Amino acid sequence: MRFLPPVSLPLTRPSAPPRVGRPWIRVFLGAMMAGFSATSVAAAPLQLEGACTAEALAVASGGLKTGAACRGLAEVALVGSGSAPWSDGTLAFRASGLAPLGGDLSGTRLGDLQGASNLAAYNHPLLYELWVAGTFADDRFGVRAGRLLADSDFATTGGSVFLNSSFGWPAFISANTRNTGPAFDRSALGLFGKLTLRPGVHLQAGLYDGDTFDDAGGDPARHPNGLHCELGHGQGVFAIAELGLAFGHDPVDSDRPLKIKFGAWLHTADFADRGDSTRLHTGNLGVYFVAERMIWRKPGAGPQGDQGVVFFARTGFAPGDRNLFSGTADTGLSCTGLLPGREADTFGLGLAWAGIGRQTRQAERAANAAVVSDYELAFEAAYDAAINDRWHVIPDLQWIAHPGGSRALPAALVVGLRTRLAF
Repeated sequence: MRFLPPVSLPLTRPSAPPRVGRPWIRVFLGAMMAGFSATSVAAAPLQLEGACTAEALAVASGGLKTGAACRGLAEVALVGSGSAPWSDGTLAFRASGLAPLGGDLSGTRLGDLQGASNLAAYNHPLLYELWVAGTFADDRFGVRAGRLLADSDFATTGGSVFLNSSFGWPAFISANTRNTGPAFDRSALGLFGKLTLRPGVHLQAGLYDGDTFDDAGGDPARHPNGLHCELGHGQGVFAIAELGLAFGHDPVDSDRPLKIKFGAWLHTADFADRGDSTRLHTGNLGVYFVAERMIWRKPGAGPQGDQGVVFFARTGFAPGDRNLFSGTADTGLSCTGLLPGREADTFGLGLAWAGIGRQTRQAERAANAAVVSDYELAFEAAYDAAINDRWHVIPDLQWIAHPGGSRALPAALVVGLRTRLAF
């Protein structure tokens, strides 16, 4: 999910001539996608899916000023899957679109960096995903190509119940890459692959266009439809890889299943120094670690049931000389089916911290800033009430210390309600 408003940085060296794009790459990839999509549609029955989400969040105290903002999101997708022309494999296709609408709580009333709402997006209908995928060798290896998202595949945790963006696509990636990287609400042209080395061990990697906005200034209004595809021109590429380990997921030994993930990312574009904007660094990178464990399973849930309490923790680091956040961390509990007769309900408690890098703080001190940045801390409690299989209602409470990354703004209390209906 999108965490932060785009950070405007000088993205190409001032003395360098503009780089010429590679239209032949776009033509080749477009032809490949068209041919593969046609094969997918012919091979797999298609299904139409969609959802409507609405929320109201209000700053009850602190932040920039009190008041509420309402947001909505309409989603529609055409999906298909079936047997592949090759043996021991499957084929899948997805084309989806979004229509975001509503106000911006973080920008107008709260002033936070991590984003109190993971629905925050530029208000314009757009193409979201367009990809084809195939698996091989009895699903041990899979590949996906087209307009892709990285936030659904990498650095994921058990924090899906929360509304605050810090528990989705992590700030140690979104704040430090070009225009937040391939995540909600902008996909990127890319290639994703996953290999299961043995049961419980997998390796996955993705390579994506380096700028999902295709705009160095981070203006989402320049290409709002999600139909523009540009390579080159100093955008670089965004690459990410992850090793995943799962323990205790065998039915015989599944009381305390544990998942561990190690990952690293690289962006090949130029990034401005946090202390001297005329100095550019070639490339950017970061590492992360994720752990998720079920610490209590509800009696009678069965060996593979998800009712119980899951603990998750995640942290990531990036060089402070070219990044706003040199380190972030989030942790929490996700509790499913604790109330009698409410097996599908989930209650979550989460805490997310984002630390401003040392070089940024030094530059502020050198400029005699009245308040020097330090960190932002968000605490959230959310309850996902499943009215039925398709309708969910989520009351939410957030407390945010140092909104904006410093003590310049008072701690904020945010209350809200979200509802989502799938069809």
